[in-house]
Amino acid sequence: MTKDNEKQPNVQNRQGIKKQKEEKKKRNRRKPIRILPIWVRIILVVLIFAGSLLAGAMFGYGVVGDGEPKDVFGKGPWLKIHDIIYKDQD
Repeated sequence: MTKDNEKQPNVQNRQGIKKQKEEKKKRNRRKPIRILPIWVRIILVVLIFAGSLLAGAMFGYGVVGDGEPKDVFGKGPWLKIHDIIYKDQD
């Protein structure tokens, strides 16, 4: 027997043992328990994003702009912003 013949079975055994361990790990893996389904998470993220956007607009208009925070939802401030942005283009 040569040295190469002796090494091959060991390598095959190691690979076989490695495959068996990987299969055991796959079988023993637990499926993740999801309290909230994915679609509920997506809706929550969108709602949180929209809420933070509204809160930021109210904060900016009320605190920084020295206006009434509820007025940010009216048409007046947005028309004023539109005029400021597009006034120079006309």
